[in-house]
Amino acid sequence: MNFFKTGIFKAILILLLIIGGGVFIISIPKIFGNMLVHTIDWLTGGTEPKYDENGKMIYDDGHHTIESFGKRKEFEIWRSGTKKDGNWILFDRDKNKEIDIVRVFTESFSSPYVYTLGEKGYTKLNYETAEIVQSKSTEDFSEQDSSVFKKLEAKAKGNQEKHAVSWDYAMPSDN
Repeated sequence: MNFFKTGIFKAILILLLIIGGGVFIISIPKIFGNMLVHTIDWLTGGTEPKYDENGKMIYDDGHHTIESFGKRKEFEIWRSGTKKDGNWILFDRDKNKEIDIVRVFTESFSSPYVYTLGEKGYTKLNYETAEIVQSKSTEDFSEQDSSVFKKLEAKAKGNQEKHAVSWDYAMPSDN
């Protein structure tokens, strides 16, 4: 019993209480934060993915997404890196695969096509059928598609500038 009255025991006990109290105070915000996040998720329906009528996942746009295409947003152009020095990437979310690093792009509003100029040359993406046509030459495309690419090149301001091009008229449809 004299052991409990010694100064060493009291010092060790005080030290353990201080360490335990510190750990408790540090862990409270983490525990409370986790409980709060889970409660909000439960009340709002959670962060479960959404699915279309065919059972395929509908993707949510992230904070790096510049534009997404398709009914399920399965194709996107997203920014990697910083706004100034980053790349724009045409990406297939279903395959989790990069299609091209894009310099400029435009979307046809009369048909399901996205046209891009990038590292792999010219890309025409049909986002309804997931058909991708890529070539280094516009001669491999139809006359209408070649005219779109030429107009897109004319709108491009420089090799390093990345931007979307909007059109004041309807894009040509696929024949």
